[in-house]
Amino acid sequence: MKKVILCVFYFFSLFLSLNTLQAQAINKGDRLFGGSFSFSFFNSNNNGLNYSNIGNAGIIPSYGWALKNDLVFGIRGFINYEHSEWLNTPTDKNTRNSFSFGPGLFLKKYKLLKNKFGMYLNNELSGIYSTSKQKSTNFPDYMKSHSWGVAFNLNPGVFYKFSDNFFGEGNIGGLSAFYNSNGTIKNSGISATFLQYFNLGINYRIANNK
Repeated sequence: MKKVILCVFYFFSLFLSLNTLQAQAINKGDRLFGGSFSFSFFNSNNNGLNYSNIGNAGIIPSYGWALKNDLVFGIRGFINYEHSEWLNTPTDKNTRNSFSFGPGLFLKKYKLLKNKFGMYLNNELSGIYSTSKQKSTNFPDYMKSHSWGVAFNLNPGVFYKFSDNFFGEGNIGGLSAFYNSNGTIKNSGISATFLQYFNLGINYRIANNK
């Protein structure tokens, strides 16, 4: 499965590198100001003993500069809320509410396909700080924790030009490599979030008039 996903990304990246159209979506020196709204959900064994449900939503403002035609480097921040539930035993239900935020850097390659429609590939490196409160049926008092981490995300997506300066964008997940630590427990790994993570956004292009 991982090989299939990596092959898909390889051919997607190769496709974006081809100059099949002379027209550009973004010109060198342009700036993009905007943001997006993200949401995701994960569930496993929903009716069984070891079921788990996780849902989150976030806001992601961003600002970028076109290093060259259709290649944008930028900064972005995010604020995210997550709620999760799971069972350890038939009588021990756990709930956790988390807030996370942090800065990030991104490099995004755009490819105009036809008229106003196109595709992009977004590479992003982010720092993450999270605070959470967890409650268990057997231990009714909240347990608080803090953690930090870093993540690299690779997400393909599509865009549509509503006008010369307004872009609507969206993606349905991608690949993520992450590391996080709360002082005693450290986790790292690689995950695929296709059809589990959704992001919708809009960007305003500030044209370079020089």
